[in-house]
Amino acid sequence: MTPLKFLTESNLARWPTILVGFKKNWVTRENIFDYAMSQLSSDGEDEHTAVIAGGRHLSNDELIEEISKKITKYKEAIELDKWRLAFLIKIKESSDCEETKINNIQCVYADFNYPEDMSSCSIYAHNNIDPLLELNQVIENLKSRIQQSDCHQHSSP
Repeated sequence: MTPLKFLTESNLARWPTILVGFKKNWVTRENIFDYAMSQLSSDGEDEHTAVIAGGRHLSNDELIEEISKKITKYKEAIELDKWRLAFLIKIKESSDCEETKINNIQCVYADFNYPEDMSSCSIYAHNNIDPLLELNQVIENLKSRIQQSDCHQHSSP
Protein backbone atom coordinates (compact mmCIF):
# COMPACT_ATOMS: atom_id res chain seq x y z
CA MET A 1 0.00 0.00 0.00
CA THR A 2 1.38 3.40 -0.89
CA PRO A 3 1.71 6.05 1.80
CA LEU A 4 -0.94 8.21 0.08
CA LYS A 5 -3.36 5.29 -0.14
CA PHE A 6 -2.83 4.60 3.58
CA LEU A 7 -3.51 8.26 4.41
CA THR A 8 -6.62 8.33 2.23
CA GLU A 9 -8.04 5.05 3.51
CA SER A 10 -7.28 6.06 7.11
CA ASN A 11 -9.14 9.33 6.54
CA LEU A 12 -5.98 11.30 7.37
CA ALA A 13 -5.56 12.91 3.95
CA ARG A 14 -6.72 16.51 3.80
CA TRP A 15 -5.76 19.29 1.41
CA PRO A 16 -2.81 20.32 3.62
CA THR A 17 -1.59 16.71 3.56
CA ILE A 18 -1.81 16.68 -0.22
CA LEU A 19 -0.03 20.04 -0.47
CA VAL A 20 2.84 18.99 1.78
CA GLY A 21 3.13 15.68 -0.08
CA PHE A 22 3.22 17.43 -3.46
CA LYS A 23 5.90 19.86 -2.33
CA LYS A 24 7.99 16.90 -1.09
CA ASN A 25 7.38 14.90 -4.30
CA TRP A 26 5.46 12.19 -2.47
CA VAL A 27 2.29 13.07 -4.38
CA THR A 28 2.03 13.31 -8.16
CA ARG A 29 -0.12 15.66 -10.18
CA GLU A 30 -2.28 12.65 -11.08
CA ASN A 31 -2.73 11.88 -7.36
CA ILE A 32 -3.95 15.45 -6.85
CA PHE A 33 -6.48 15.20 -9.68
CA ASP A 34 -7.75 11.87 -8.33
CA TYR A 35 -8.03 13.28 -4.80
CA ALA A 36 -9.92 16.32 -6.10
CA MET A 37 -12.33 14.09 -8.01
CA SER A 38 -12.98 12.03 -4.88
CA GLN A 39 -13.61 15.23 -2.93
CA LEU A 40 -16.07 16.45 -5.57
CA SER A 41 -18.00 13.19 -5.43
CA SER A 42 -18.11 13.13 -1.61
CA ASP A 43 -18.41 16.83 -0.74
CA GLY A 44 -20.42 18.11 -3.67
CA GLU A 45 -19.66 21.06 -5.91
CA ASP A 46 -16.84 23.39 -4.92
CA GLU A 47 -15.29 25.84 -7.37
CA HIS A 48 -11.68 25.43 -6.26
CA THR A 49 -11.94 21.65 -6.06
CA ALA A 50 -13.44 21.59 -9.57
CA VAL A 51 -10.59 23.74 -10.88
CA ILE A 52 -8.06 21.37 -9.30
CA ALA A 53 -9.85 18.25 -10.60
CA GLY A 54 -9.75 19.62 -14.14
CA GLY A 55 -6.39 21.30 -13.71
CA ARG A 56 -4.20 19.23 -15.97
CA HIS A 57 -3.39 22.42 -17.87
CA LEU A 58 -2.21 24.22 -14.72
CA SER A 59 1.47 24.64 -13.93
CA ASN A 60 2.74 23.22 -10.65
CA ASP A 61 2.78 26.72 -9.15
CA GLU A 62 -0.81 27.34 -10.27
CA LEU A 63 -1.84 23.97 -8.88
CA ILE A 64 -0.22 24.81 -5.53
CA GLU A 65 -2.03 28.17 -5.56
CA GLU A 66 -5.40 26.49 -6.16
CA ILE A 67 -4.77 23.92 -3.40
CA SER A 68 -3.75 26.74 -1.06
CA LYS A 69 -7.17 28.34 -1.63
CA LYS A 70 -8.72 25.20 -0.12
CA ILE A 71 -6.73 25.57 3.11
CA THR A 72 -7.50 28.00 5.90
CA LYS A 73 -4.72 26.98 8.26
CA TYR A 74 -2.63 23.96 9.05
CA LYS A 75 0.37 22.83 11.03
CA GLU A 76 3.06 21.54 8.72
CA ALA A 77 4.59 19.46 11.52
CA ILE A 78 1.35 17.49 11.90
CA GLU A 79 1.07 16.97 8.15
CA LEU A 80 4.67 15.74 8.09
CA ASP A 81 3.86 13.40 11.00
CA LYS A 82 1.02 11.94 8.93
CA TRP A 83 3.40 11.26 6.08
CA ARG A 84 6.01 9.82 8.41
CA LEU A 85 3.39 7.53 9.93
CA ALA A 86 2.38 6.37 6.46
CA PHE A 87 5.96 5.62 5.44
CA LEU A 88 6.68 3.78 8.70
CA ILE A 89 3.52 1.68 8.45
CA LYS A 90 4.47 0.79 4.89
CA ILE A 91 7.82 -0.45 6.21
CA LYS A 92 6.23 -2.33 9.11
CA GLU A 93 3.69 -4.08 6.88
CA SER A 94 6.15 -4.92 4.12
CA SER A 95 7.33 -8.47 3.56
CA ASP A 96 10.94 -7.27 3.35
CA CYS A 97 13.62 -8.95 5.43
CA GLU A 98 14.60 -7.34 8.74
CA GLU A 99 17.79 -5.84 7.31
CA THR A 100 15.88 -4.10 4.50
CA LYS A 101 13.25 -2.84 6.94
CA ILE A 102 15.95 -1.42 9.22
CA ASN A 103 17.65 0.26 6.24
CA ASN A 104 14.30 1.73 5.16
CA ILE A 105 13.70 3.03 8.69
CA GLN A 106 17.10 4.78 8.49
CA CYS A 107 16.03 6.41 5.22
CA VAL A 108 12.79 7.71 6.76
CA TYR A 109 14.74 8.92 9.80
CA ALA A 110 17.06 10.91 7.49
CA ASP A 111 14.33 12.07 5.06
CA PHE A 112 12.37 13.59 7.93
CA ASN A 113 15.42 15.40 9.31
CA TYR A 114 16.19 13.03 12.19
CA PRO A 115 13.11 13.47 14.39
CA GLU A 116 13.94 13.03 18.04
CA ASP A 117 11.18 10.49 18.60
CA MET A 118 12.92 8.16 16.14
CA SER A 119 16.39 8.39 17.65
CA SER A 120 16.07 4.92 19.18
CA CYS A 121 15.36 3.56 15.70
CA SER A 122 18.77 4.70 14.54
CA ILE A 123 21.37 2.03 13.96
CA TYR A 124 23.82 4.49 15.49
CA ALA A 125 21.95 4.78 18.78
CA HIS A 126 23.98 3.18 21.53
CA ASN A 127 20.98 1.90 23.45
CA ASN A 128 20.77 -1.78 22.42
CA ILE A 129 17.14 -1.32 21.39
CA ASP A 130 15.94 -3.24 18.34
CA PRO A 131 14.92 -0.61 15.73
CA LEU A 132 12.03 -2.81 14.60
CA LEU A 133 10.62 -3.00 18.12
CA GLU A 134 11.09 0.75 18.58
CA LEU A 135 9.30 1.30 15.25
CA ASN A 136 6.07 0.02 16.84
CA GLN A 137 6.34 2.57 19.65
CA VAL A 138 7.05 5.42 17.23
CA ILE A 139 4.01 4.43 15.16
CA GLU A 140 1.76 4.36 18.24
CA ASN A 141 3.07 7.73 19.41
CA LEU A 142 2.51 9.27 15.98
CA LYS A 143 -1.03 7.90 15.82
CA SER A 144 -1.77 9.38 19.22
CA ARG A 145 -0.26 12.78 18.37
CA ILE A 146 -2.15 12.96 15.07
CA GLN A 147 -5.41 11.92 16.70
CA GLN A 148 -5.02 14.55 19.44
CA SER A 149 -4.25 17.21 16.86
CA ASP A 150 -7.21 16.17 14.72
CA CYS A 151 -9.56 16.30 17.73
CA HIS A 152 -8.19 19.71 18.75
CA GLN A 153 -8.65 21.14 15.24
CA HIS A 154 -12.25 19.90 15.02
CA SER A 155 -13.13 21.19 18.49
CA SER A 156 -11.78 24.68 17.79
CA PRO A 157 -14.36 27.30 16.81
